[in-house]
Amino acid sequence: MKVVVADDERRVRALIVALIDWDGLDLQNVGTAYDGLEAFDVIKREKPDLVITDIRMPGLDGLELISKAKALYPDLQFIIISGHKQFDYAQSAIKYGVGEYLLKPIKKQELNQTLQRMKKRYSEQSSSKALQKQVKEDREYLKSTSFLSFLKSNDPQILSPWITDNTVLRIGIIGIQSPSKDPVVQLLQEKVRTALERDSFNVCLQAYQGDLYLFYTYQSEQRSQVILGAENLVEMLKVQAQIFQDLRCSIAMGLEVTSLDDLPLSLLSAKQALTRRLVEGHHHLFEAEDLEKCTIDPFLQSVAVSFEKCCAQDNLNTDYLTSDIFRTLEKQQVSLYTTVEVLLQSYRQALQFAKEQCAQEDTVENHEQAMLEAESLEAVKLAYCKAMHTLLVQYREAREVLVSKPIRISINYLQKHYKDEMLSLDLVSEQVHLNSSYFSALFKKSMGVGFSDYVLALRIQEAKRLLVDTNKGIAEIAFEIGYHDPKHFTKLFKKSCQIKPNEYRKLYG
Repeated sequence: MKVVVADDERRVRALIVALIDWDGLDLQNVGTAYDGLEAFDVIKREKPDLVITDIRMPGLDGLELISKAKALYPDLQFIIISGHKQFDYAQSAIKYGVGEYLLKPIKKQELNQTLQRMKKRYSEQSSSKALQKQVKEDREYLKSTSFLSFLKSNDPQILSPWITDNTVLRIGIIGIQSPSKDPVVQLLQEKVRTALERDSFNVCLQAYQGDLYLFYTYQSEQRSQVILGAENLVEMLKVQAQIFQDLRCSIAMGLEVTSLDDLPLSLLSAKQALTRRLVEGHHHLFEAEDLEKCTIDPFLQSVAVSFEKCCAQDNLNTDYLTSDIFRTLEKQQVSLYTTVEVLLQSYRQALQFAKEQCAQEDTVENHEQAMLEAESLEAVKLAYCKAMHTLLVQYREAREVLVSKPIRISINYLQKHYKDEMLSLDLVSEQVHLNSSYFSALFKKSMGVGFSDYVLALRIQEAKRLLVDTNKGIAEIAFEIGYHDPKHFTKLFKKSCQIKPNEYRKLYG
């Protein structure tokens, strides 16, 4: 324990310091003071655990010192020492929470016994506070984890253990846009948490998908305090935006609800309110006034059909696709939130289609972030156009690579097995896991020649080599390159080379 001794008599101060068994009690003298004002300064500077003070001192008397110090440090302990026996001093001291009251002259044994009791009391309080703090931290962690589960699942019953009757529930979102998203979100989370700790109402904070989400539980009469707290957060975030380059923050407050089952509606209304930043600008507080009804499935279906047509065609132009959806959304006077959702969801849908068609997750990149970080609605539309076009280009490139892969495999296989008499189109198509008809068409398109003609060319090339470099007979050569019938081989050779095998040997051998 850290101890401060205050008395206006130097001799008494020195005596108290000399009487205390500092080492035996494991106490530390962090300062002495000759009057109440100096004692208060020492308390603020050293933040002791215990103050031993005279009841009568200039500047501030002992009771005034206790009152001011307790206002700053409620857990600070005091021992009052006085030569006055009036009980009213003791009563006043007890009213201020003084733990012990000693009379002068000070006796060593009594002083150290008193300090022993104070230390034991301090240790018990510290242990109790540590336990209370741990319980509180564990509870807050569980609540925060449950809130994150709610954000992922949209199931409000996960939060039921933390809801009491007659409580207003509300979701808030701090929308964050920054090139350095992850470290900025982490830093802002701590600053927001510190700011929220000063509020008297209960708020749970959770980072999710690059934004900060707030779960408010409060009494209806605290509504104005909640909004004031949110406005203060906006001002704090404005300061952070001046520090971090290209940081944009806005806060959206969802609708108030009194039923846990309605909490998803508060979340949705907060998301809808947040999109207003694309039109009204950033660094503002947006309050949801009502819940927009939005249906996006018909729009998604229309975009999906158009994108699949683009994928099937050689034309890489997606202008007509994006222009058509923009025109449709505008014609039907779709809300800002629904417009943004249609663009985001239709891109995610197209991305998933491209990945499935390419049969590989990493063949096409996700360009959604550009839309999420867009500063205005027009910027969102531009990012959408670019993302859809880039996705189509990447899809076509990935498909070409994917299509060429079975051809490469088949060519390697044919180089090793073209001499096999049992070689066939069906056999090779099985090697590359494709339908034989599709493989045949794909092979001809990729190689510029049909499968049979390609195999024949490989065999004739080898036959030419054997005719020139060896003395093997025609029948033996035919059998070696995959033909059981020499006459059939001779017929094929003449058709390909315009000359019989034996004439080719005489000419080039």
